[in-house]
Amino acid sequence: MRFTDVDVTPPPTAQHVFIARQPIFDGRDRRVAYELLYRASREATHAYVGDVSPALMCGDTALHALLSIGLEKLTAGTRAYVNVTEEHLLGELYKIFDPAAVVLELLETVDGSPAVVDACQRAVADGYTLALDDYDGRASLDPLLAFAKIVKVDVLATPDIRTLAPMVAALNARGITVLAERVETQEALAAARDAGFALFQGYVYSRPETLDGRAVNVQQATVFHIMALLNEPDATDGALEEAFRSHPSLSLSLLRIVNSASFGGRGVDSIPYAIRLVGREALSRWMLIMLVASVGSRSPVAHEAVMEALVRGRFCETVTAQGASGDPAARFLVGLLSRMDTLLGLPMAQVLERLPVSNDVRDALLEGTGPHAGVLRLADAYESAEWAMVDMLATDTQLSSLYAEAVTWANERLAKITS
Repeated sequence: MRFTDVDVTPPPTAQHVFIARQPIFDGRDRRVAYELLYRASREATHAYVGDVSPALMCGDTALHALLSIGLEKLTAGTRAYVNVTEEHLLGELYKIFDPAAVVLELLETVDGSPAVVDACQRAVADGYTLALDDYDGRASLDPLLAFAKIVKVDVLATPDIRTLAPMVAALNARGITVLAERVETQEALAAARDAGFALFQGYVYSRPETLDGRAVNVQQATVFHIMALLNEPDATDGALEEAFRSHPSLSLSLLRIVNSASFGGRGVDSIPYAIRLVGREALSRWMLIMLVASVGSRSPVAHEAVMEALVRGRFCETVTAQGASGDPAARFLVGLLSRMDTLLGLPMAQVLERLPVSNDVRDALLEGTGPHAGVLRLADAYESAEWAMVDMLATDTQLSSLYAEAVTWANERLAKITS
């Protein structure tokens, strides 16, 4: 794998299957699904095989990649919205998925031709849920409304989202749930709710204003203090024990960590022994996870942001471990901390004032420079499905597998802290 600041494109024969995800929330800010964003290959470089088009083969590659990685890893059992082209639909490639696990999202290029209508009828009869992407009310989509349970509307280009209320009401009257996508701000989210939208998707859920800035609470302040002690060579185990004792829930979390199978320390009931068993380096890593987990109890949106931070940290770590130059542990720290300003509702500079981080980590987070900046840009691009930027920054075909592993890892670690 290679990171670079130069526009270097991998050879045209290289085939990448990239899969990311974006959460979908309901009107009570509960995450109800993920849209899976994927790209099967850089270009349609495949030759025709019989009557099968390049688009169909690319779609086949992407859908089977989702299957091989496993929806469970990417969604933790939550329903997945899977993009479906007309070729996917007519070829019934979606049948590799359990109907209860997916929503088939027909892309905006699909119109209500007789062949498409017949295919939709078959899919619904087989138990699949259909959604229409980028619905704009054009007449050619009318035949598909009889089969769609969900309609997605891009609200970003609408100056006053409330003007969409009549269209939303008409769709609701037909029993169709309407989803507002590309919701960028709190103002847009409020307007979409007023217009009658029931589901929401967009960057508003990963922006700092979503998690209203609060003062750092007692537990978070204690975690900051313990992390500082762990990085202080002269700090004694007694000082660490006293810091844990000052917050009982942290002591309980420490014992849960040590009693997990990964440490083989079942039955440990002494804080000093637990500290020595885990070791300061590993404990420092767990404290970071505790820090982000402490924010997740605020709301379902906050919990999702915590998950994103853990996934990003692990993704940056494993990408580095696969061959990129650099320290995987430092890359984990950079990835995790890159969301801490959002999670704590504080400017990044203030977050870093409380944490003992190296200048390289600080430069990556504040300036976007230094040896860790490339992997952070890669994580940003991957999560945003900016595949052209991903191509520029990395030459690895296993990114989707690494991302799926990061999701599984984050789910497991967060469960140990919050259970």
